[in-house]
Amino acid sequence: MRRILALFLIMSLSSVKGQTTQVPNYSCSENNVSIQFTLFSSSHSASNSTSNCSLQQCIVNSNNNNNSCRSSSTPCFDYRTTNNISYCAPGILCSILKKCDNITQTCSSNNSICVINSCCSSQPVCLPFLATQMCERGWFSTGNMINARYWHTASVLSNGKVLVTGGYGNGYLNSAELYDSSTGNWTITGSMTNARSHHTASVLSNGKVLVTGGYGNGYLNSAELYDSSTGNWTITGSMTNARSDHTASVLSNGKVLVTGGDGISDTLNSAELYDPSTGTWTNTGSMTNARNSHTVSVLLNEKVLVIGGSSNAGLIILNSAELYDPSTGTWTTTGNMINARFWHTSSVLSNGKVLVTGGTANDVNALNSAELYDPSTGTWTTASNMTDTRFFHIASVLSNGLVLVTGGRYGNIELNTAELY
Repeated sequence: MRRILALFLIMSLSSVKGQTTQVPNYSCSENNVSIQFTLFSSSHSASNSTSNCSLQQCIVNSNNNNNSCRSSSTPCFDYRTTNNISYCAPGILCSILKKCDNITQTCSSNNSICVINSCCSSQPVCLPFLATQMCERGWFSTGNMINARYWHTASVLSNGKVLVTGGYGNGYLNSAELYDSSTGNWTITGSMTNARSHHTASVLSNGKVLVTGGYGNGYLNSAELYDSSTGNWTITGSMTNARSDHTASVLSNGKVLVTGGDGISDTLNSAELYDPSTGTWTNTGSMTNARNSHTVSVLLNEKVLVIGGSSNAGLIILNSAELYDPSTGTWTTTGNMINARFWHTSSVLSNGKVLVTGGTANDVNALNSAELYDPSTGTWTTASNMTDTRFFHIASVLSNGLVLVTGGRYGNIELNTAELY
C-alpha cells in the first residue's frame, strides 16, 4: 500500500466532550492508497521559501465539481495541470511525491494526476486524488471498528493510538480496540474486567487510562487501568459511589475528579478524587446541585467548571453552573446559563472562555443555541446559533483555535453534519 505524507492542520480527539487532545498525525486509506497528514513541515508542495514559491489557496465554493474545495478546514492549495485544470489539495511533503513522465506528462498510477506548478521542483509531480478529496469532502472513511458500539469512550494514547472501550452493541461490552492512525486499522486489545457503558475514560499523566463507573450489570463503582505497553487491564480502587453519566477530569496535580451522575437510587451531587500514586479514592466537596449528563471543563486558572445537566430522572433540567477549586476542595456557584440544557458540549477556547453548544431541555427537542462563559466575570452571553439543532454531539477544539462540532441527534434522527465555530 502506497502512503502519501501531507501537511495538515489536524483535528483534536477527546475522551471527554469539549476537551482538547493533540494527535501527532492522521491517516486514512481509500482505493488501496494511504495518506498521512502531519503538522511538522515548513516546506512542502505548496510552499518553498528557498525558491520563493507559494501556491494560492483555493476559493471555497458550493459547486458540486470534483475539483472544487467545499467544506474543509484544511488549508487547500490550487494545483494546475498542463490543461490548466485546477485541483485543490493540502500541502504535501515533496520527498514522497513521484515525478510525472517527462514526455507524456502523466502518472503511472490511476490514483494520481500530473500537476505542473508545485513547489517541489521544476518537473511536474503526481498529485494523489486522495489528497484532493480532503478538500472536496473534508472527511475520509477509514477502517471500521471490529465491534459496533455506542455509549463508549475514545482516548488518544501517548503513542498516538486511539483506545475505544466498552459501550453497548450486542449487549453491554467489555471489549476494547486500538486504532492505528499510521495504517487506518483497528486491532483488538485486552478486554476490561467489567462490561460497561455510560462510563468515563481518562488518560493519566503516567500514560495509563483510568476507566470509571458506568452501567453494565447494574450501576458500577468499579474502576480499571489500561496499560498501553502491555495491552492489559488491572483493577484499581473502587469509587465510593456507583455512578453512570458522570464526568471525569484530570487535574493539574495528576488526580482525577469525578462528579455527579446517576446512582443506584437517585442523581448524585457527590464528587470524588482518584490518586494514581495510591490507586485510592477520597471524597471531596459535593456540588450544590445533583446532576447527570452534564459537562465539565478545566479552566486556564485550574478551576473546574461544571455546567447544566439533569436530575430527578430527567424531570429537572438545569441551567446552573458551579466551580470547583482543587486547592480547597470546595464548590462555589457561578452565573447561570441562559438556557437549561443537558447532553450538550463545553469547550475551553484559546482565550479562556468556555463555549457551550446544543443539547436538549426536554429529552426530545434539540437546541441549536450556543453560549459563552467568561471566567473573569462569571457571566454568560449568547453566541451565534449553530445551523443544526443537535444533542449527543461532540465538540473538538482544533489546533487553529476553531471548534468543530460533529454529529449528534435531533429527535430520532442521527446527524452526519459538521460545522465550525
